[in-house]
Amino acid sequence: MTEKKLGVICAKDNDLLEVLKNACPALEIFKPDELTEEGLDRCGAFAVLGGAAGTPLVFPARMRLLIEKQIAAGKKVFSEFCGSIGDVYCQEPSLTRVDRLVCTESLPGLTPGDILDDQCGTRVKPWFSRSNIKPLLQYVRENTHEHMTVTEETYKNVYERGLWLEKDNLLLCSFRISNFNRSRFSPRDRWLSVVRYIVEWLLGQPAGETLFDGLEKPYELLTADPKSIEFEKRLYTCIDKGINWFKNAGILIQDGKEGVKEGMATEIDADGNQRMLTGVRDDCSGETALPYFLNYLLRNRAEDLAVSDNLLDFCFDCFQIKDKGLFEGMTRWTDTGWGVCYQDDVARAILPQLFKCLILKNDTHLPDCARALNFLVRTTGTDGMRKSRTDNVDLTPQEVERLHSTPGNFPSTHYNGYYWAALLLANKLTGIAEYKNVAVRGLEALMAVYPNTRREHSQTQELCRMILPLAYLYWVTGEEKHKAWLYQVASDLQPMRHRSGAYIEWDEGYKAHRYSVNGGECSLLTKNGDPVVDMLYSLNWLPSAFIQAYFITGDSYFKDLWKGIAGFMVSAQIHSANKQIDGGWTRALDVKRMEVFALPNDIGWGPWAMESGWTVAEICSGLMMGLLEDKLKGYFKK
Repeated sequence: MTEKKLGVICAKDNDLLEVLKNACPALEIFKPDELTEEGLDRCGAFAVLGGAAGTPLVFPARMRLLIEKQIAAGKKVFSEFCGSIGDVYCQEPSLTRVDRLVCTESLPGLTPGDILDDQCGTRVKPWFSRSNIKPLLQYVRENTHEHMTVTEETYKNVYERGLWLEKDNLLLCSFRISNFNRSRFSPRDRWLSVVRYIVEWLLGQPAGETLFDGLEKPYELLTADPKSIEFEKRLYTCIDKGINWFKNAGILIQDGKEGVKEGMATEIDADGNQRMLTGVRDDCSGETALPYFLNYLLRNRAEDLAVSDNLLDFCFDCFQIKDKGLFEGMTRWTDTGWGVCYQDDVARAILPQLFKCLILKNDTHLPDCARALNFLVRTTGTDGMRKSRTDNVDLTPQEVERLHSTPGNFPSTHYNGYYWAALLLANKLTGIAEYKNVAVRGLEALMAVYPNTRREHSQTQELCRMILPLAYLYWVTGEEKHKAWLYQVASDLQPMRHRSGAYIEWDEGYKAHRYSVNGGECSLLTKNGDPVVDMLYSLNWLPSAFIQAYFITGDSYFKDLWKGIAGFMVSAQIHSANKQIDGGWTRALDVKRMEVFALPNDIGWGPWAMESGWTVAEICSGLMMGLLEDKLKGYFKK
């Protein structure tokens, strides 16, 4: 190989081609339909990069004869995403959305059982293989984070082969690895090891330390120490990037007059494109109003207040039923879930308006907030709990009466926690006793079964989501019992704290409803102790909850907890030349690696999902509240 060139057959530029250029400056590039015997004879080995194009590479018959002749002559050929080569031909392309690869053999930098994720890539499953050699990479669907035990059962299914030697001189790859970098394959170090193996197999010699020079990372995370004197400056920069994400990524619609898009989906295709969630949700739109309002307080920018007002006007004008009757006050879930009402989503849509009324001392949209809460109260059980959701199509006067006159028996903070918080804040503003009574009944019923509540994704999530409603409960009642509950839950959360400042996903007894689910919404948790955090369902609530608990109790314990989680959030923010992700936070992070890498099984919101309201808006709001301590703390006196 050292005497002859490396031939690369591909349709267009790609990441793997750039790596090969570093490895072998004397390389010759061919178009798949422009091969000549003379040109191929000049080369000692070939990389056939079918994944550079969107469809599997199938050589024209005359070209196929030429490349097959080179294989028969014993020259090494690496073939990626080809519909047919050698004796192998493949099925139609399929997505790898929830399938991942496992390393089955020891490779430099990899051990058998190591898991790798090619995101939402594309592969062509081989119909058969004549090779009896164990594959190097095999597709699996395992409920594990980064490692599994490999047995013969793991790799005996030929259809699931990912990377394997079909012959001593023919290395096949069923999936599109060409753009492994821009597609954000993870974990990055493992994929660099796989690519290095492929290159060195082709060359027959070490590739050198400059192999990946010029291959810029598609994103970075920057560390932040909350004890540093520079931390406040870093926090301001982080907040600015977070706020800018809404416009730069195309999330904010007409300055908020038409709400916000839901965010970025988890799917990153084999060309590096990430799908956008274009639907408009009431909760995301309302939640996004809060960081814009807080940025107005922080920066005194009138345009931010206008965006906040636009977003809340949109929520109440477009998503709330104002007509008198059975559904008055019902607030719609999304532009498609038109007749669906999730009480916790409604609460998070109206909490920013209630917060603005508290700070600005006005009653803008306060009657609309009361109208929304009145509908929820009418469909809440005698124990202060509401079932997960109501659908207008199922509601009759009789059903509303049944819901209101029987216990909800649904001790879930995921579905009720912020509903109770909204009732308590509304009671502070309006003095309506029923709001307080329903919230007190609900939270007391919840704590009566604690810690055996109905967990949705994890125990970590349930605890994170309890902090704010319990802080508001103590704020409204002033009862020592309620204060003790707040401290108990905050204390119970601490064993899950990681040295990074985050709280890892944990579920004692693995009782969470969404644990180990296939085909629906799924927890990120695979095993207690894995270094995985969730910023869609768990940690995203903590910055705002901890700092408001500090405002209410005056206890620096909660201020210190806020500093810890704020430091982590600054470190977890995405920095990228890609405007769709720059300044945002993803659902998942491996905090040992500080990389976006976790179980991808969730049907809609996997590791790379970026939710405009639940994640980016909630985190930004909590960080801003800490910087606004002097302006806000006085409003939380009991």
